[in-house]
Amino acid sequence: MTEQRDKELRIGQILIDQGVLNEQQVFEILQAQKKCAAPFGVLAEQMFEVTVESIEQAWVEQYSRFTGGVDLSDFDFDAEALRLINRRQAWQFEILPIQFETSGELLMAASRARLARAVTFVTNRLEPIVYFRVAESQQLRHFLRRYYPMPEVTDAILKRAREMGQEPPTGTDG
Repeated sequence: MTEQRDKELRIGQILIDQGVLNEQQVFEILQAQKKCAAPFGVLAEQMFEVTVESIEQAWVEQYSRFTGGVDLSDFDFDAEALRLINRRQAWQFEILPIQFETSGELLMAASRARLARAVTFVTNRLEPIVYFRVAESQQLRHFLRRYYPMPEVTDAILKRAREMGQEPPTGTDG
């Protein structure tokens, strides 16, 4: 890996690129990290009030850059892998088991939007070691419809759910 690519994969650089932190703040976090060995994200939250959501988004970006995307049409899906989760879990976390590798590890696709939650779910609920690849959301939903059909989930419902996820929370007048 080249030094430039290594720098591009650092979460601090990603947070700079996203306008969340500046170079001085990243430097200060790295200095603090040398003293206490805490994760970068935890220190960013404590020192500069970086939100958990910002850290999560940067981590997803870092992970996506490192692993690359996946084209689901390139795979033959393993029926045993597909049985590891139910359709509610598949849709809730936008995950799709693909296949077991010869090592016994499970390859699973996830959407960029739900990757962090998918990792948490899988870590707590599934036995095999799982590694994720990020799939394009529309293609992932197409395959979810095929392998975990939910006739009640229409494109209109999915569109409205995406819109609701992008709307700022409404406050109540008091």
